[in-house]
Amino acid sequence: MPSSQSKREKKSSKERRSSALSRAFKNNPTIENYVKLRRAYPNVTIEIAIHGGIDPLFYMEPELARYGINANDMASVFDADQNAINKIALQLIEKIVERRRLQKKGRTHLVRRGLTIPDNLIDWIINSALDSLSWNDKLTIPRDLIILIRERLGGPNSEYRKGAQTYHLKSNAALVAGQLKARGIKPTYKMLGEFMKVAPSTVKRWFAPGEFERETDVHASWFDSEGNLIDLGQKLRRK
Repeated sequence: MPSSQSKREKKSSKERRSSALSRAFKNNPTIENYVKLRRAYPNVTIEIAIHGGIDPLFYMEPELARYGINANDMASVFDADQNAINKIALQLIEKIVERRRLQKKGRTHLVRRGLTIPDNLIDWIINSALDSLSWNDKLTIPRDLIILIRERLGGPNSEYRKGAQTYHLKSNAALVAGQLKARGIKPTYKMLGEFMKVAPSTVKRWFAPGEFERETDVHASWFDSEGNLIDLGQKLRRK
C-alpha cells in the first residue's frame, strides 16, 4: 500500500505536469497545440483560460463603457460571479434584439456608426466568461450565457434543428396518412396540411416522388379498419 509521502509526491508531480502543460498551451493557444497536448497527456488537466485579468480590463474599459457595459460587472465576470455573468449576458442579448429591431426598420451600418455593439466585442465577453469559469473551476454555465452563446452559434433554428423538426412533422404526416387509408379514406396533401397546420405544398415537399404513397401503405398496416393501432403480437400473427 503506497505511503502518504508517495501519494503527496505523486500528486505534486501531477500538479507540476499540469502547470507545465497549461503554460505550454497559453504560450501557443491554438487548437492544434491543444489537441497535441491532450492526446499526449489525456489524464492531466490543462488550464485553458487565456482571457481576463486586470490589465485587459483596463484596456477594454473605454470600449465597454461605450456600449454601456459596467467595468465593475466585468471584473466580477473575471471572478466567475454567476450573477454578473447573467447580468452582462442578458444585456448583450437585449442589444442583439435592439440591433435586429433597427435593421428591420432599414437602418444600416449600425456598428460603424456606433449604434450597436460589434460582434467581436460580444465574443470577447463570452470568451472571458468561459475562461473565468475554467480558471475558477466553476464549470456550470449560467443559462443567460448559454442563450447568448447559442445565438452567436446560429440561433435556435439551426439547419440541423430545422431538419429534425421537418423529419418529425413528416413522420407524423405519414402516420396520419396511414391511419386514414386504413379507415378507407384516401389521404391528400390538403387533408394533412389542415391537420398539421401547414400549407399542402409544404407537406408535398417533405416527400420525394412516390415516397408519400409508399410511406402511407407501410403505416396503413399499423391500423385496423377503425383507425386503431393494431397490437404488435396480432400483427405478427397475421403474417
